[in-house]
Amino acid sequence: MNLAVSEITQKFNASLTFKIFSICFASTHIPLLALITYLVTGFRSEAIPVLGTVLGATLIGTAFCLASVWMLIKPLHEIAKTVETYRATGAVKPVRSKRTDEVGVVTNGISVLIVELDATLSQLRRQATTDVLTGLGNRRWLKDIGSMEIARAARESTAISVVVFDLDHFKSINDEFGHDVGDQVLMAAGATIQHNLRPYDIAARIGGEEFCLVLPRTGTTAAIAIADRLRKELAAKAIGPLPAGRVTASFGVYRGDPKSESLKVMLTAADRKLYSAKNNGRNAVHWAAARSVSGESVAS
Repeated sequence: MNLAVSEITQKFNASLTFKIFSICFASTHIPLLALITYLVTGFRSEAIPVLGTVLGATLIGTAFCLASVWMLIKPLHEIAKTVETYRATGAVKPVRSKRTDEVGVVTNGISVLIVELDATLSQLRRQATTDVLTGLGNRRWLKDIGSMEIARAARESTAISVVVFDLDHFKSINDEFGHDVGDQVLMAAGATIQHNLRPYDIAARIGGEEFCLVLPRTGTTAAIAIADRLRKELAAKAIGPLPAGRVTASFGVYRGDPKSESLKVMLTAADRKLYSAKNNGRNAVHWAAARSVSGESVAS
């Protein structure tokens, strides 16, 4: 007997159709049950009392039906709000239902799908803005975040510098030792950059062997010091079959004016100093500053 009751309870809990049928059955029979109870208990059978009893019982049955149906579909209402919130703000608010019927399955399934979708989109965004080999940002990411930092520097009237550097004779490394060694060199360069930068500095790989740094709140002297530290650390590294001193880089540093120059202008100016360093023996740091800030102290 207990086993049969348990099976019926499980089927009831797992079946939305069974629940709806039970609610409808109970709601439509409440007026009839009320009328039978009214008559059996010996109350008068005049029309007005009977009509009042039936109407009252009908209202109670209707309220019971609406409340029960609302409880059934409430998880769907919550998951709909979650979907709209995610579409509007990107915020993920998982919804969990303990129910085992179709509504519970749909609610939990959609909630899990939203969490998985957000994780997948986050991963795709990272892949779209991150250089897989070095772990640094890519050119697309640099354009967005670098422009934001320049705008911030303009608002706050703070210094900002850009460093562009290129690994010297990188093609000959690939040709002589193979692309695997070339990849090791690029990864070592990325690790060296990440080790030396401050938390608020921005670093990206913008070409095959070309890298860029955007240094907020950094004057000329500090930017030159950062570039020279990177230059020395790269030259001191032995990478695979390459001895220390085989991997070097040339640097161009530019202290920009965020109020009048864009990221593109700053990159172009830093790139000119990079080629100046390469044309004058490589493994060097060459620098310049915008005219509007060139009269300031180099350490500003």
